[in-house]
Amino acid sequence: MAEKKSMTDRMAAFSDVVNGNIYLQSISQGIMTFLPVIIIGSFASLFSGLPVDFWQNFIQSTGISTLLTALVGATTNMLGLYFTYGVASVFADKKEVHSKIAPILALIVYVTLLPTAVDANGTAVLSFTYMGTQGMILGILVALLTISVYKAIVDAKIVIKMPAGTPEYVSNTFVSLIPGLVIALMALVLRGLFALTPWGNAFDCLYNILQMPLNAIVGENLFTLTIINLLTQVLWFFGIHPGFLSSMTAPIMFGLDGANQAAYAAGQAVPNIIGMAFSYSTTIATVYPAFALALLLFAKSSQLKTVGKISVAPAFFGISEPLIFGAPVVLNPTIVVPWVITPALNFILGYAACAIGIVPRYAGVTVFNFPMIATGILNGSAAIAAMEVVLCVIDLLIFMPFVKMQDKKNLEAEKLAIESEQN
Repeated sequence: MAEKKSMTDRMAAFSDVVNGNIYLQSISQGIMTFLPVIIIGSFASLFSGLPVDFWQNFIQSTGISTLLTALVGATTNMLGLYFTYGVASVFADKKEVHSKIAPILALIVYVTLLPTAVDANGTAVLSFTYMGTQGMILGILVALLTISVYKAIVDAKIVIKMPAGTPEYVSNTFVSLIPGLVIALMALVLRGLFALTPWGNAFDCLYNILQMPLNAIVGENLFTLTIINLLTQVLWFFGIHPGFLSSMTAPIMFGLDGANQAAYAAGQAVPNIIGMAFSYSTTIATVYPAFALALLLFAKSSQLKTVGKISVAPAFFGISEPLIFGAPVVLNPTIVVPWVITPALNFILGYAACAIGIVPRYAGVTVFNFPMIATGILNGSAAIAAMEVVLCVIDLLIFMPFVKMQDKKNLEAEKLAIESEQN
């Protein structure tokens, strides 16, 4: 037991270090700040591309289609810009950069690096292409770099100091002036250097040498994401929150969803099977309810029966804590088997169903804490909703024998406890 405890302690220590990393925290929290924007864009894409003839005729004839397209443009197609500001704001707080202008400087760098084009009328324009998911990785890097440079300049006291008695808002304005000029100059230099590359700009360069390989390795890679699913569940078994894994994969997964939303809204073929919407639907939305239902339906011991009752409603909305700590999952060798297997199995089965064409690819509508069936319908198909139900039933059957095994142990323990009290 001492060796196992030592291993658990080492894993927990590693998790604490990674989860405490301010860069990963800033990325995760900065992205989640704009979750409402993601959801709004998801719904706009869904209603814009819903493949129902009477609906399409209605929105085209009334002009609603144009309005929905505008909303997609203002949300999904600008996620790169929003994530830049979100990550920069959170990172600035964590670096104790108390300046409202610092995150704005990150936006200035981002927009400075944006390539411009000239339309038929000779007007210079910016493309949504680079402000959306294709610019997410660069935006995150810009946010982290901008705040780091700002912090370094201010800490070195290379700032304009105003006389005593100057209003604070005036002093803060001048404190930001030199860091802002330096950062703006750096942005211009970077734009010039990237113009000399074969790609012509920073966005295409980073997208081709970094984001596309990451999509292939982490995003649209069934093997990699199955391993991540397994590792996530194993960490929960040891009582370790796997948040650092989602921090690393979230930018890629949201990017894949964004590409799906844009294609769906435009009436084009959805390019990606995997994304955050697919992942949530095939794992959290189905596994947690299956586990809770297994406890509710098959457990006879007072502990598991109670856990089943209190956890079944939260489980349908993606909340797992009552299950993890009530059943418990943590350090429970009986429950760990279905707990680890079911998400990975669902992921593989869901991927196969989409790849074969049994169900359509997800529209990329990312809605956390929504129950299954609803998540399927919101992603554009009743077939996806039906698949979620099938996956949940499969999971329920997998959990059933293990729940009964654990329940038998609990019943024996409860019986011994009663006998002990009577004696």
